[in-house]
Amino acid sequence: MLKSNPLSPARLPGKRAGLFLLFAVVVFLSAAGPICAATFETFLEPAQVVDISTPYRDRIDSIHVRENDHVHKGTLLAELGTGILKARLAEARQAAREHGDIDAARALVAMRKNRVRMLAELKKTGNARPQELSTAQTELAMARARLQGALEKQQLKESEAEVIKAQIQEKQLTSPIDGIVVTLYKQEAELIGGSDLQPLLTIAQLDPLHAVFHLPPATAHTLNNRKQVPLLVAGQQTTGTIDFISPIIDAQSGTVTVRIILKNATHTLDSGSRCTLVLNDTDTTTGEPSNDRTGTEKPTADQGPLQ
Repeated sequence: MLKSNPLSPARLPGKRAGLFLLFAVVVFLSAAGPICAATFETFLEPAQVVDISTPYRDRIDSIHVRENDHVHKGTLLAELGTGILKARLAEARQAAREHGDIDAARALVAMRKNRVRMLAELKKTGNARPQELSTAQTELAMARARLQGALEKQQLKESEAEVIKAQIQEKQLTSPIDGIVVTLYKQEAELIGGSDLQPLLTIAQLDPLHAVFHLPPATAHTLNNRKQVPLLVAGQQTTGTIDFISPIIDAQSGTVTVRIILKNATHTLDSGSRCTLVLNDTDTTTGEPSNDRTGTEKPTADQGPLQ
């Protein structure tokens, strides 16, 4: 016959049975260890946001994009007035093609060279004086110098054409990144540049997106660069890669900046969406529990701002 346990809850009346159950739960949780996760929130940001403008005060001749257009690096966005520069470029190229001075200088060199050769032969037979030969050699050197000057002048004309071509390219505004035209501030025929600080347009790079968190030092020190971490974006689970962990603690907030990259090739993630970082209580790199329990833990005295 089985004997009943005198400590069984069934045999403990009233409050004594309740206290026994509470004690059993506490003992069980203490043995299993706490299961906690720290969560931190921020908002997704574009990888880059670039304002397109120009230092030249000029009129917009044409705009080749509209808002929400996808552009690639090097895409022509707009052109400023280049009529005068194009006319100067055509003139410089025409001048660079002219070679009359060079041809005349080469003919003179050939003639002076033949005279020197002829006088050198006559000198051997005593039919030319040394002074005549010396004069002819001097004239040949001068002819060669004139040819060299004509060649250098042509090179300067070619360089001038390249400079004008570069000035035209500077007035052709291209995209420095792959992205989307977010805002268009100007219209065709408007002035831009100079003292006008308003840009032509703004481009945002949405692949990848960045999530910048400000974490307690105890939590940030458990992370490693290039580590995959779980995220929640607009309620959907995804992963990101840690790209940067600041080596310093911000003196005002007592936190460490951590930047996480999220791939967004299909543009399914929206910039500005709420992003939540979920970190387990146990550090995955060391296997030891971290000191941080929640995303709202206040910094300790040695981590807070200087007074």
